[in-house]
Order: sequence, then C-alpha cells, then structure tokens
Amino acid sequence: MNTPGFKHLITGLVCSSALLGCQTVTTTTSTQTTNDLVVATWNIEHLAAQNNQGCKGRENSDYAALTAYKNRIDADIYALQEVGSVAAVHRVFDSADWQVFISNREDSPSYTCRGSEQSSTQQKVAYAVKKTISVKAVTNLDALSAPQFGLRHALQLNIEHAGQPLSLINFHLKSGCFVDNYLDSDRKSCGILAQQAKILRDTLSKQQKSQPNLVLLGDFNHRLANTNNRLRADLGFTQSVNESLWVNTTDNVQGCHPRYPAPIDHIIISSSLVQHLDKPKSQFHYFEDMTQNNMLSDHCALTLRFNF
Repeated sequence: MNTPGFKHLITGLVCSSALLGCQTVTTTTSTQTTNDLVVATWNIEHLAAQNNQGCKGRENSDYAALTAYKNRIDADIYALQEVGSVAAVHRVFDSADWQVFISNREDSPSYTCRGSEQSSTQQKVAYAVKKTISVKAVTNLDALSAPQFGLRHALQLNIEHAGQPLSLINFHLKSGCFVDNYLDSDRKSCGILAQQAKILRDTLSKQQKSQPNLVLLGDFNHRLANTNNRLRADLGFTQSVNESLWVNTTDNVQGCHPRYPAPIDHIIISSSLVQHLDKPKSQFHYFEDMTQNNMLSDHCALTLRFNF
C-alpha cells in the first residue's frame, strides 16, 4: 500500500537492510489454529539489549520477570514501545517462537537519563508476533515524525487471521501534553501534538478507504478515554458506537499506574470489528508487585481479544 508520506518497509516477510538492527525473518508454514486472536500494546520502558544499559537498567532477573509476565498474558501480537533494537526485544520474546519487526526511524542523539545518570538507548516502536501468525506486510509510517526530529514513527502490521484481513498500527505520540484540549495550551509539546493530530487524522482517512478492519494501539500519551478530549473529537469519535467510525475499547477502563488512573495507552478499533470482540473492553494486566519503584515497566500491557 503506497500512502503519500509513508515509506513501504517490508513485504512478504522480507526484512529491509535499512531496518536498524533487524535480521532476516524466516517464513513459517505453520498457521494459527484457533479463531481467537489476542492483541496487546505495551510500553516496555527503555528496553535495551544489554544489561544495565539505558534509563531502565535491567539485570538478567529483570528480563526473566518480563518474560514470565509476557507469558502469563499470552497474547498473539504485541505492539511495543520504547525498544532499542530487535536484539532487545528478543531478550523477552524468544526468536524460536517470535517474529520481530521494528521501526526504521533514524537514531536520535542519546541523552542523560534523570535519576540513573546513564546514557539513554533508542525509543522505537516494534511488533513481536507469534510465528503461527501469517504476516502479509509491515510498513513504516514516518509522517508522524515530521514535526520534529526524534519523534517516533508509527508501524503498520498487516496480517490475515481466520480468513480475515486485519491491519494494526502501533503508535507512540508526543509526550508532555496531557490537557484535554491541546489547542488551548501554549506548551511546545502541545503544539507538536497538534501537528501530529492533523497528520494522524489525514492518515486514518486514507487508511479507512483501503483497510476496513483497523486496530490503532499504542502509547498515545493522551487521555482519549475522556469524552471531552479534543483529539478524540478530532479523530471522529462520537458517543454512539452506531454513529462512530471508531470505538475506543479503553473507555471506562482505569489505567494501571498507581499515580495515573486515566489511561494513555489505548486500543481503538474500526466499528466493523466490534462484532468480533470477545469482550467489549480491553484489559490492563497488573504486575505482581505494583509498588511504583518495583513495577517491571511504568506501563502495564493492555490486551483485547477477538474471535473471528
């Protein structure tokens, strides 16, 4: 699919050499044997390939705990945010069972992390997909990074499941603008988010013409579950599911972070997909220790189950 402003990155499971840190993906002949499909979004917080790297330095035991948590959730597809490389993702998602696709965004300069005083690693979006899932294409959506160098790309994953085409888009929008109406704020971050909002609106308008079954998921850094939210309105949400093109499955769902009950991680679906939901709402998966300093990440994973 050639959308203006986007770069086609991967087709037919061939991994581009421009994909930073990426490795060739081996096509698998196995297929998903159930009609159920569980998708997840998870900001895994500065996931690095090596121990004690980046703003969230981790030991072997931390990677093991992340892996155990991921196994308990048992999703088929994870849209991840804040990962440094393919190798970093494979610290949690074993390459024997998982395909990994990562944004090809150019590396941004490192910075000194608050608190740890370590040098940061890259923050990119990525997918970890069970090898039983048939991936048709992965496309790097670079338009959202246009307003400022260092902003994250989005990443689109096209799959076929139970004979149905499904397209997922993984987002990590600009942080720092947590007001309901970004147009009312003079913060620089809100000005950047306003530019991203227009790009996002144009993007989705084009996507809907060719992809009727869309799943938008990721760290939106915005409280889209608030019905008074300006971005929500700008994207075409309405109070009635029957009238809206989109359904936010985190509406009336409380976020998992002990300090921030309003979620900024969301799974939003085309209204055409509502009939395939196992449950109408997505679900946050809490860590065994939810003490703020002991959380495995500053975001819990959020899942949604489909049945086709």
